[in-house]
Amino acid sequence: MRERNLLYLFLGLNVALAGAFMIYLFLSTNREPGVIATSFVPPGKTNAAPATQATSIVKSNTVVAVTNNAPAAGEPSNVVATAAVKPTFTGKKFSWQDVETDAYRSYIDSLRAIGCPDDKVRTIVVADVNELFDKKRLQEAVRHDMQWWRPEAQNFAVVNVLQERGRALEEQRAALIAKLLGEKVAEDEKSESLLWSSVQLTGPVLGALAPEVHNEVQEICARSMERHQNYFWTRVNEGQPMNQVEMAKLREQTRSDLRKVLNDDQVEEFVLRYSHNASRLREELRGFEPTPDEFRKIFRAIDPLEHQMQMEYGGPEAMSEKQRERFDAQRNEAIREALTPERYQAFLLTKDPLYRQAQMVALQYGAPPKAVLPLYKMTKLNESKRQQIMNDANLTPQQKAEALNAMNLEQQRHIQRIVTENANR
Repeated sequence: MRERNLLYLFLGLNVALAGAFMIYLFLSTNREPGVIATSFVPPGKTNAAPATQATSIVKSNTVVAVTNNAPAAGEPSNVVATAAVKPTFTGKKFSWQDVETDAYRSYIDSLRAIGCPDDKVRTIVVADVNELFDKKRLQEAVRHDMQWWRPEAQNFAVVNVLQERGRALEEQRAALIAKLLGEKVAEDEKSESLLWSSVQLTGPVLGALAPEVHNEVQEICARSMERHQNYFWTRVNEGQPMNQVEMAKLREQTRSDLRKVLNDDQVEEFVLRYSHNASRLREELRGFEPTPDEFRKIFRAIDPLEHQMQMEYGGPEAMSEKQRERFDAQRNEAIREALTPERYQAFLLTKDPLYRQAQMVALQYGAPPKAVLPLYKMTKLNESKRQQIMNDANLTPQQKAEALNAMNLEQQRHIQRIVTENANR
């Protein structure tokens, strides 16, 4: 009897273990990832597909490879085959850099194949296309950037080039969207055309402005020029000279408008290139030939001083002698701190009236900037000789005139020689 009870007990345990094992198998099978079924129309006989076709889709910023079983070769074209799709993660990611490749077309097809809504596909593709053409517009803006630190910085011919390049890029952008998403989407996604009527917003900072911000800056500049022109003609019609304080307030209004649409770096880049003070500084530094970095440092140092002074007095001429001396000392100290000692001495040299005269001579003869210093040395030497002749009590007025004429002729020969030598170099 006891042996029979033990036999029943062992038999029950075996049945329980078998049942537990079957439950484990059932649960394991049901935890497998779901299968996505997608229908594909088989290709025609002239375009036979391989047994499997791999495409890629993006999911949660990670690319997923999708494998689709294609219908067998020779299957009728009106038969729709249902294929099992099993996504597996890979390291490949698609971005704006891939937009013009054939792989990007497969990427779009894969997005649709896994059921990504059309509006989401459109958002992804248009964003990538826009980023691609933002990069292309920036390349053009940098390529055609002006030398804003030089007196002859503004180049209006560049504006026409940028207008044409901007128009061509917008046409290319529309064509690419039409190719990827269709003509209707391309029509709906038309971008705002860039305006170039007022200033050439070039360089790595201003050239990167979004189209709507770019156009808003152009409109601000157009309104600014209109205000200045209206004020000018009002004063002319009244027979009154320009009030420099009022002019400074008009310039401040333009800066205030710009600060509403641009960040601090963008505002600085704008005033560095197009402001009244930047234009005056370029002329002041003619002959000093600053580097871009030197010009930027000097402008940063003196623009706040000059802008505030203009808002209060209009210009140094309206200040008292002590106020002007204090302002000039502050300004020169700011410039000294912005430059190396050697370059500051070169800057001070440009303040010499004889140096300015040498600059005018170089400009008159079309000589390069490097000719200014030799011309200055010659001018300084001739001025010393001139003073000697004029102060020589042993010479009659006629003798002084003849000596000055001879010196002038010799000076002309020296000028020609200096200009020729520097031009050949």
